Amino acid sequence: MTVATPEDVAIRIRLPRPLSPEQRLILQDAIDDALAAATTHLRTSPIPRQYTEHGVTPAAGSWPVKRRPLIEIVSTAPELEGGNPTGRYTVVYRAGLDPQADPDYGAALRRYVLGHAESMPQVVEISPAGRRIRSAGLEGQNITYETGPQPGSGAAGAPPTLATLSPWRLLNAYQPTETAPHPLDAWWR
Repeated sequence: MTVATPEDVAIRIRLPRPLSPEQRLILQDAIDDALAAATTHLRTSPIPRQYTEHGVTPAAGSWPVKRRPLIEIVSTAPELEGGNPTGRYTVVYRAGLDPQADPDYGAALRRYVLGHAESMPQVVEISPAGRRIRSAGLEGQNITYETGPQPGSGAAGAPPTLATLSPWRLLNAYQPTETAPHPLDAWWR
C-alpha cells in the first residue's frame, strides 16, 4: 500500500515527468522520511505491515501479539521441539493503522506525507519553482531566497505538522499478561 508516490510529489512541485532515476530517488526518500516521522509520532506503523512473531501462546481464543492495532491474522503454525508441540505458535499477522479503512485518517496522512515531502530541502532544490530570489545585494555579495510558509504557521499553503495525525496516535498503557489472583483466593485454601 502506498500513501503517496514520487509522481504525486512531482505534480505538487511542478516537476516535469517522466522523472529521472535521481529525481525519483530524492522524492521517494522524502516520502520515506515523512512516513518514518509519522511512525514515531503515532507509535505504530502508519500503514498496514506484515509481521512474524515466534513463541506466541494463545490466550482465551486470541493471539496476544505485540504490534497494534491488529488488522488480521494471516497464518499460525505450531512450534515443535523434538517433534513434539510446545504449545507456542509462529503467528504471521498484519498490523498498523489502515488509511483505506478510515478515509479521514487516510486523507490526513496523505496531506502530511505530501506536505512534508515537498518541503524537504533536497526536494526544494530540484523543484523548478524551488528557490526564488527575493533580493540580491550589489555586486552579487548577498542573496536572500523566498521561503514558503512554515509548517504549523496556519498560513495558506503551509505544510501540515505531525499534530494533524494526533487523533490517531496510540497511547501506551501497561497491561499485565496474566490475571492477578482474586483477593479471596487465599481464603478458599
